[in-house]
Amino acid sequence: MAAAMAGTALFVKQWRKWQQTPPVGIHSHQAGLAGYYQQVGPWRMFTRVTPESRPGLPVVLLHGLVLSGRAMEDLALALGWEYRVLVPDLPGFGGSSLPASQPVLSVDQLAEALWLWMQQNQLSRAIFIGNSMGCQVLAALAVAHPEAVAGLVLQGPTVDRHNRTLLRQIWRDWINGRREAHRSPAALSRIDYAKAGIWRAMSTMRLMMRDRIEQRLPHIKAPTLVVRGSFDVVSPARWVTEMVALLPRGELMTIPQGTHTLHYVYPWSYSRAIRPFIARVQKEQENHE
Repeated sequence: MAAAMAGTALFVKQWRKWQQTPPVGIHSHQAGLAGYYQQVGPWRMFTRVTPESRPGLPVVLLHGLVLSGRAMEDLALALGWEYRVLVPDLPGFGGSSLPASQPVLSVDQLAEALWLWMQQNQLSRAIFIGNSMGCQVLAALAVAHPEAVAGLVLQGPTVDRHNRTLLRQIWRDWINGRREAHRSPAALSRIDYAKAGIWRAMSTMRLMMRDRIEQRLPHIKAPTLVVRGSFDVVSPARWVTEMVALLPRGELMTIPQGTHTLHYVYPWSYSRAIRPFIARVQKEQENHE
């Protein structure tokens, strides 16, 4: 009994320590990545931004389920050599965490928060890169506010409509985690779960499962690159191929031996892979101005 109580006390202490972790990693901060809080509608949101101001459309990176932009920091620094990159934490997660008394936001509500964030930061139009559930939020944004989205990169999009069960999703996440053991985002995940809280994490997971991204895809006007790692069991090949077929301007990129969190496991090679698409969207925007 005493050992169990001591173990619980240690876990609670560690949980609180994770909750107090600064929103920008030490190495990213030393590399020049800055961050700021701002009031966006009813939410206090946190944003990371690369140090240099670059010409052209800004690039916005959006995190996946329960995680925060912390997992996107290396990708932001890799793209920051050419573009102005911003990485917001959606309300309820990471640096934008909310008290448990605040409501859990649906995919549509998170997309609307992202649009409000754009207004607050005077971003009329941007190129977006999302991972996993972040792809669902971006698809909702692109349908509700098409003028705000110049281009989309959907990496490892969820939820596979052929296996829309929570148990199947958890099982696939577990398999993917084993394939990313050499650079696992598990430590970051523990921090972000502590910041979000278990209740918000589980409630958001349920809302994610109900959202049907496939119904939005035919209405997305922006050029969209769907990226899948060939080892990604969370976003299987059949599902991703089906998604691309539904997109009016969709194209598919498969990265050999890539996993579900390419942006974290292979940030530099992933950035090189998607740069031609970003450059093409930037060029398209210049021709329209």
